[in-house]
Amino acid sequence: MRTLILMLALSGALAGVLLVIGMSLPATREGRADIVIQASPEEILAVVRDFQAQPEWRNVEVVRLGDDQWLEVTPQGERITFTLVTMTNAEVELRFSSTAGYSGTWRAELAPTPGGARVSVTERATVPSPLGRIVSRVMFDPDAFAAEYLVSLKKRAEA
Repeated sequence: MRTLILMLALSGALAGVLLVIGMSLPATREGRADIVIQASPEEILAVVRDFQAQPEWRNVEVVRLGDDQWLEVTPQGERITFTLVTMTNAEVELRFSSTAGYSGTWRAELAPTPGGARVSVTERATVPSPLGRIVSRVMFDPDAFAAEYLVSLKKRAEA
């Protein structure tokens, strides 16, 4: 019985420590990356805007919900709803919300360069749950995710 009480007390203490750590972490994280793509901003935007074709160059399933809204389903079953806020030749801004408990914005800036465009991406995600903040820091690198997306975009836009 003492062992059970000790184990419960230790479990409670560990849960309390994790809660305090999670609450001390900022709820919002940001990932940034940029790349030069040998395609015009218009050609790059056409690839970004073609939501239905994204499964051909990204590891997601896509369901179109409307002209400016779509749902991505990851291989792990996470469902992320995206809403287009702005799309011009110079920028794209999206809002997103995930069934994994986070939401945020994704913004791309396109600057013409000789023979193409520099694309700079900033993704901001807010994780309200203190435990989710810990898990996201252990399992997810927002800079690497943004860079991976841009490498895939580059391959598709230059093809």
